[in-house]
Amino acid sequence: MQNKETMSAENNETAMDKNAKAKRKRKYNYTLMLFVDSKEGRIRQLGIGPTVIESLAVAVLVVVIVLSVLCVTRGNEIEALHNLNDGQADRIVELEEENADLTALREELTDKVTILSDTINQKVEEEEALEEAQAQAHMPVGFPMSSSASLEEADTDDPMVKLNGAEGNSVIASADGTVISITSDPTYLHCIKIDHENGYVSIYRNDGDAMVKEGDEVVRGAILYVIGEENTELGYQITYDERYMDPMELINIDG
Repeated sequence: MQNKETMSAENNETAMDKNAKAKRKRKYNYTLMLFVDSKEGRIRQLGIGPTVIESLAVAVLVVVIVLSVLCVTRGNEIEALHNLNDGQADRIVELEEENADLTALREELTDKVTILSDTINQKVEEEEALEEAQAQAHMPVGFPMSSSASLEEADTDDPMVKLNGAEGNSVIASADGTVISITSDPTYLHCIKIDHENGYVSIYRNDGDAMVKEGDEVVRGAILYVIGEENTELGYQITYDERYMDPMELINIDG
């Protein structure tokens, strides 16, 4: 008897354990009931099963997560844009300062360029004036006597003028140049030729002694002969590019 009772008790305990385990394993299913009022005045009952509810819950959860991610992303983007805007504002300030510095530097350089340009222009004008003066100094336009003298055209094959000066005066160079030759002359004792380095050569024929020598550089007014009793007459000629021309076309007669 005891064994049967014992076995019966054990069986009961086993059954209770199974029921407890079954309860623990049991899943609770929820059903969402919807009541719809139809046009016919009847109320219809619609049931939504647990699977649909779980799907809706998952969908809502996904939407919430997506919205949260979007909010975080948008927030980060907005913060990044704010930071970028701040950085650009700082950069604008830096660029404005650099522009101000460059403007000041440009004005300074403009002033220096203006000063330099004025200096160069002045230098160019001075050089041009010097070149003009030198060009004029080398033009044989001067009167070849140190004082007034009578003048007449000579009867020669090549154009020549005769000048008669007073004793004690001088035959002088009519322009700057270089003495290229001192030779004997068929009519006069000596012949001095001066190259004026611009195509013009002046020729002085006189019976006096030459006061210069070949290779001498002379200026306008330099003494070539001293006039004495025996050499008061001067034969004066000019060539341009080795061709004789009328000296009266160039001579400035001051009196």
